[in-house]
Amino acid sequence: MYSIAQPLPFSVLTDEQRQQLLQDARLLSVHQIFAALPDPRGKHGLRYDLPFLLTCLVAALLCNCNSSVAVGQWCREHHGLLRRLFGPRRFLSPTGGLYRWLLPQLSVEALERVLAAWVQATLVASADDPIALDGKTVRGAKIGEQHAPHLLSFRTHRSQETLLQVEVDEKTNEIPVAKALMALLPVQYRVCTADALHTHAAFMQVVHTCQGESLLTVKGNQPTLYADLATYFADPHAILLEAETVDQRRGRHEVRHIRVSTEMNAYLSASWPLVGQVAEVRRTVTCKGETRTEVIYLMTSLTPALATPHRLLTLIRGHWSIENGSHHVRDVSFGEDRSRIRSGHAPQVMAALRNLALTLIHRLGESHIPRDTQRDTQRDTSERRAGEERREPLQEVEEQKVAWKRARQR
Repeated sequence: MYSIAQPLPFSVLTDEQRQQLLQDARLLSVHQIFAALPDPRGKHGLRYDLPFLLTCLVAALLCNCNSSVAVGQWCREHHGLLRRLFGPRRFLSPTGGLYRWLLPQLSVEALERVLAAWVQATLVASADDPIALDGKTVRGAKIGEQHAPHLLSFRTHRSQETLLQVEVDEKTNEIPVAKALMALLPVQYRVCTADALHTHAAFMQVVHTCQGESLLTVKGNQPTLYADLATYFADPHAILLEAETVDQRRGRHEVRHIRVSTEMNAYLSASWPLVGQVAEVRRTVTCKGETRTEVIYLMTSLTPALATPHRLLTLIRGHWSIENGSHHVRDVSFGEDRSRIRSGHAPQVMAALRNLALTLIHRLGESHIPRDTQRDTQRDTSERRAGEERREPLQEVEEQKVAWKRARQR
């Protein structure tokens, strides 16, 4: 037999069919949208179609399987589940070695494009959910002369869905990449938040052209602007609006105090024509008897009619969610920087699939990622054991025949 896989009817598609599939992304499941990816393998001896392999990989990530070996083991332990989902198949146990070979061969650009199309087509975020952008370097992927990829992600604040992720080439930086990608995102009527690297009038103009608003952090990379804001907010006679929030959890007491003004707009308008307000945020954190204070400055295109001081506090706190809720979780819960999958574009492929796993978890209304993945693992293990107890004798005989044939082939 030329090919022994049992793929979906649309798993081998022309370029035109793949493009049509992306346009109909909102009607498809994760498994189906993977069919839009080009398969780098030849047909001869093919045991597993690509959508099956990638769906198994995402399912294993959701069950706290963070290495290729653990993914292969998860597949071996869940034959019953895979049969129910994919129907009768001769082979159901892809190995970790197969994933280690396959992932570097995949087109990472095509994968990111397919996932972005599906997530945006099925977006559950509200029409005004802000978008945060931030970069992360996959430090564990650095091997010898091979540099660690730096990935720029765009993520909604409240629904915490990753809209897009791209690699930033080592010869450039995030600034031109972010401006170029704005047109590909649902920016209209949303606020885009970014760190100080993107605090440029040109970035604010790009967001404005896409009919969005911007909220940017001001730090030392804009020394004149930083000095102007520091001087103004140090003036006891400055005209300000203020707001404050207090949070206390697990012995950590945090006070956020914001002071907002429009009095600087006329002065700044020559260099920053889209400025709507400027603000100072003072964070005072007390933990284990120690108190530290941090002061940051903000610039936004939002006018007072569009954003009160309380809303600005909510927006800047929401921006930090991409660091705490995505980058930190990928490192700690998914072991991204400890991953041994380092060849070629495999680290970026895995990062994209981890983003997809996080998006799926948040869409289910979950928030505590370690607890949720461990719970899924325990549930799947109990289901597997129950399935083994109910396994029919004919199924056991069939599996023994397959094992015997493999042994003879060796």
